Amino acid sequence: MNAKKLKQLYLIKRLLLVTIIAYVVVFILMNTSYLSIDNIRRFGFSAKTALTQTSATANDTLTYSSGSIPVFAPFKDGLAVLEDSSVSVYSRDNVKFSVHSTSFRNPVMRVSEEYILCYDRGGKKLCVYNSFDLLFEKEFSDVIINADIDDSGRIAVITEKHGYKGQLTVFNTSFEERFMWYSADDYLVDVYFTGTHSVSVVSVAQNLENIDTVVYTVNYSAGEERSRITSRNVFPLAVAEKNDGSVEILSETGLVSFRSGGCNTIYSYGARTPYKFYQSDKYTVFAYDLHTQNDHFSIYVTDITGNKQFETIVENVRSVSAFADTIFVLTGNKLQSFDRTGTVVFEKEIPEGMTGIVVGKHKCVLYGAEKAYILSISDIVK
Repeated sequence: MNAKKLKQLYLIKRLLLVTIIAYVVVFILMNTSYLSIDNIRRFGFSAKTALTQTSATANDTLTYSSGSIPVFAPFKDGLAVLEDSSVSVYSRDNVKFSVHSTSFRNPVMRVSEEYILCYDRGGKKLCVYNSFDLLFEKEFSDVIINADIDDSGRIAVITEKHGYKGQLTVFNTSFEERFMWYSADDYLVDVYFTGTHSVSVVSVAQNLENIDTVVYTVNYSAGEERSRITSRNVFPLAVAEKNDGSVEILSETGLVSFRSGGCNTIYSYGARTPYKFYQSDKYTVFAYDLHTQNDHFSIYVTDITGNKQFETIVENVRSVSAFADTIFVLTGNKLQSFDRTGTVVFEKEIPEGMTGIVVGKHKCVLYGAEKAYILSISDIVK
């Protein structure tokens, strides 16, 4: 009898083991892109933290006393924070994975799926991190204007160059210089990875008494310039890469979209002047001050082709943002989120002193002069 029960127990264990193995295999096949070395280390760190009950270091509030507001960027399911003297990476539970000492006078941060790019705009230093390590560091001989990094770790850097009006350098996934391109005619101001083996380079050019915006498409694999599109009498105040590979320029008069077939103005402010704006990969959000006694603002949202999504009135606007199909508005005392039709889907009272908002897939950061509050997107977008 005992032998029979032991045999049954053995079979049950075998079935459980086979089921677990099958589940793991299916999970791996469905999440291959997620299983990077960095993500495995993040998982191990979080599991260890939970098992050893050291998660007391997690905090939904970040304070800083450096005198300047840090740069925040959602990274994976957590957060990256760049200050003048340090770079910190946080987990989904706001536990600090790592902190690195650095020194930037004008810190800029751009993130991709796997990498954190930090550089000193107007300086010469550039660094690349994952969740735990400094992967690459370089001191350029010339001043950095702007830079970008793609999901594979390729870096595109615009620097000043004596005798030219800018230099583009592309580094491969091993952080080796792969391609250089010089501009003799236009001042290079920004760069984005916008296609397979290609980058879009935004520049400005003198046109008699006016300024033109010129966007180049450069194939760094073939080592050649593929296209040059010019928008007359347009100065780029802000630049955004859209999810269809186009580049959107915010100018003094409206939005100009640059695509492979050319460029066109997709939205004009008219007689209004934006008080706040935000360009996501799908939408551009404007806040127009209506100059009323009760501080009313018009929130206007346009899509990637310039089509109006909605317009609504909100009081006391401090900042606007967007992620996926959700629009976020930060006011003096609350955070609101809207769907693409303008329907309010979330509203929450917030602490005083919050002036800005950064939103990602998992995290929403509200920040002010001395501290930042971290919210989970799952609590905001139902």
